[in-house]
Amino acid sequence: MPEMKAAFLLVAVAATGAALWFSGVFSPAARHLLITESTASPMGNGAAAVLTIDNQGAPDQLVAVSSPTATVMLHGAEAGLPIQTGTSSLATDAAHIMIRSDTPFEDGALIPVTLTFANAGDTSVNIRYATPNPDSMAAHSAMGHGTMQHDVGDGPQPTVSLSVERVENGWLAQIETTNFTFSEAMQDGDHVDGTGHGHIYLGGMKLGRVFTNSYSIGALPSGQHILRVSLNTNDHRAYAVDGTPVEAETIITVD
Repeated sequence: MPEMKAAFLLVAVAATGAALWFSGVFSPAARHLLITESTASPMGNGAAAVLTIDNQGAPDQLVAVSSPTATVMLHGAEAGLPIQTGTSSLATDAAHIMIRSDTPFEDGALIPVTLTFANAGDTSVNIRYATPNPDSMAAHSAMGHGTMQHDVGDGPQPTVSLSVERVENGWLAQIETTNFTFSEAMQDGDHVDGTGHGHIYLGGMKLGRVFTNSYSIGALPSGQHILRVSLNTNDHRAYAVDGTPVEAETIITVD
């Protein structure tokens, strides 16, 4: 079966005004992987690239990245990144792709990058470089908002604990908090003490935001995977106590 070449397609999502970029050359073994939102923004003396992987097949691992036109590396990943069955992301506050080039990137430039998966093999994507508006959420993300903190000082100190259990077709994380209330309605709004949402990560991959005391995770590749959850303010800063982020970890072992 020949490789399927996908033309660049920009899909406007009317409900959010977001844009999803579909691009690249997909091998037959990777046809169950849909890679979207592949964008790069300035970071340091290079660029940080993020993307979303929707895996409708068996769990896998992202083991390497390469590019014919730039120097690229996985940042925040010492070993293969676990790819659950379901959706996970490379993000600026998680593992992401760092890109270096001898020549400056121009707005709108497409940077070819090959993602190598342990089972699915190589999938090539074109990552669109853009300098975000300084006031936009994209600019906020490009600064790595996971590293920005809100220290509670002398106020009530939120806490979080994390446990996980095996369920049919995956795993269920249970998240318990004190002095903290999840509020999906207030996300992206002004800070209110003791409210916000969580960010949940698996082995460096960002799974998403948490708005309740439980979170479903899909099937995972074999091995030990660190599951981490942090508590964040409505405006996406990490809650901290005396400079230490309010977060919890546990290990998922898959035979």
